[in-house]
Amino acid sequence: MVDMRNIKGFETSADMRMPLPVTKEGVQQLSKESLTDEIVNDTITKMYPGIQLPDNVNVTVIPIIPGITMFSYIRFFHADPAQGAVDIYVNGRKVVNGLQYRHFTEYMKAFPGYYRVAVFRAGTKTDPLCVSYMNLIGYRIYTAVVIGGENSCFQMINDNRRYLQKDTAYVRFIQLSGNAPKMDVYVDDSLVLADLNYKEVSRYMAVTPGEHNLKLRDYYSGAVILEDPSMVLKGGNAYSIYVVGDMNDRVGLQVIIPLEGTSYLKF
Repeated sequence: MVDMRNIKGFETSADMRMPLPVTKEGVQQLSKESLTDEIVNDTITKMYPGIQLPDNVNVTVIPIIPGITMFSYIRFFHADPAQGAVDIYVNGRKVVNGLQYRHFTEYMKAFPGYYRVAVFRAGTKTDPLCVSYMNLIGYRIYTAVVIGGENSCFQMINDNRRYLQKDTAYVRFIQLSGNAPKMDVYVDDSLVLADLNYKEVSRYMAVTPGEHNLKLRDYYSGAVILEDPSMVLKGGNAYSIYVVGDMNDRVGLQVIIPLEGTSYLKF
């Protein structure tokens, strides 16, 4: 038998930063004491007593064949202004190290299934800031946002895989500031979105490529909350415009405008 892991240019699950998923029942059975202990054979055997794995097998290796193997992409975004840098463990594996506030990771490939996610202050393995669960579906592109809070510390945002015309830019707005008021969104002094609320993800809208003026106004008073006078959008790309920050902080609100994976990722 040919070991595909030794073939140059052939990607397998062993090359992935994200661990393998478990079943819905399996993720619920993960020990609360093992947030930073990656699943090994012994754990899998306990969860699936009918499956006997060879003693010399330490990991299931799955080849990634474009157009055939079902997988997704996921990245993490730190949007909690109350926390410093964080480490993120997925099914016990450390996949993110020292992620700073307002920063994104690169997109990582992941297989469909269930995952437990634990967020810790960078460099620690005790007293997690939050523990959450996610179910990834194949051929999707996700952004998992750390937003803080005890009961809903993550928000999963799904990028829309759509055809992108070269002469058009696509934008949507995502409000992740917990103490910001409802807001109206203006592009070049034209109202494009009304009543944007916390955790809301707007629909996509088509915009002419080039430089634009972005204003966020208080929904009730009309006062300008935040302005970006030189928002640059390129044709054939999709963007999410994230509103983050603390209204009571000296820095206040900010907008983060990353390029979405749907603009360049391939399956």
